[in-house]
Amino acid sequence: MVAPVPKRSKGTRCRRVDFGLRRFESCPAHKMTFPTHIIAGLIIGKVTGDYTAALAGSLFMDLDHLISYYKNGILFKPRAILRESLTELDPWGDQKNIFHSVQAWLVISLLVMAINLEFGLIFSLAYLIHLVMDALTGAFYPFYPYKKFQIKEPIIRYLSKRELVLGIALLAIFLIV
Repeated sequence: MVAPVPKRSKGTRCRRVDFGLRRFESCPAHKMTFPTHIIAGLIIGKVTGDYTAALAGSLFMDLDHLISYYKNGILFKPRAILRESLTELDPWGDQKNIFHSVQAWLVISLLVMAINLEFGLIFSLAYLIHLVMDALTGAFYPFYPYKKFQIKEPIIRYLSKRELVLGIALLAIFLIV
């Protein structure tokens, strides 16, 4: 028996996604999948020769998600995290906050560069690429917490064919470089 699809907010265009025996609904979620960010970090790591700095930079700001999961009581509930990540964009409105901002990128990058310049430059580049990729998905506040400027319309939707093509293209780049 397939599990019921969680409720969604009105006005969103969603599509069903089967995941094993579970059925989820993929709404116009405005986030990029984890593997896409990992592949981007791997490309930067391969080009620069420092996978640690590149992967750290490409994944660091997603700590926002863990903070949100903790605050909303699902951090240690893998099924709840999976369900949340395969459905609506951000049910609590707090997953892309301070670390997903230009100010945080600048401050954190400068701090990391002050500790180790080479590591910091690679970390900063990977962090910036993550922010750019997230901006492509829309619903992004680059100057959080100032929400007057927002990138609203997604160019690449979450779990879409475009994201799949982007992921395959990034993987091809990684293999070629």
